[in-house]
Amino acid sequence: MRRALLLLAGLALSASVLAASTTPGLAGAATRLDDSLSPRQRVQATTRWVYEGTGDWTSDQLSALVAEVPTMEFRLRTAPYVGHDAEIYLSIPRGVIGLKSPTAMRLEWTTRGLFIPGSLLPGSRTLVYRGRITDPLMTGYFDFRVFLDSRTSELGIEFDPTFEIELLP
Repeated sequence: MRRALLLLAGLALSASVLAASTTPGLAGAATRLDDSLSPRQRVQATTRWVYEGTGDWTSDQLSALVAEVPTMEFRLRTAPYVGHDAEIYLSIPRGVIGLKSPTAMRLEWTTRGLFIPGSLLPGSRTLVYRGRITDPLMTGYFDFRVFLDSRTSELGIEFDPTFEIELLP
């Protein structure tokens, strides 16, 4: 599985292989996409306070951290879906190791390529592509920003982002 390992003092993002499903799904049924061709990556990033300097900050602002994780490449095996209209979603599990609450983290991203930018909270999924699948391999680059609430997160945050595909009728 693609594993994101986030540490508050020295944020790190590492990658490994997603479990694959190679059978095309039914219209409206989500199927996990295989990204085993994605490069194995280990990216070092550092958290910083969102609000710096002096000011009349609220407790939420004083606790807000962000880490930037640039240029994560994803290669999704879409061969079984070529010629079909589909939606592809990015998701992360509700149970993120190191978070005391799923609302303590928000993942945002911009992209380069076929995929669209967005954001999500643990336990949710967000649309990153809608259209006809034309290639057996879809490649895109994601630049992530991870927002954390330092009051409800711990050292060693881990999560597995996954991609799912749903065929459209």
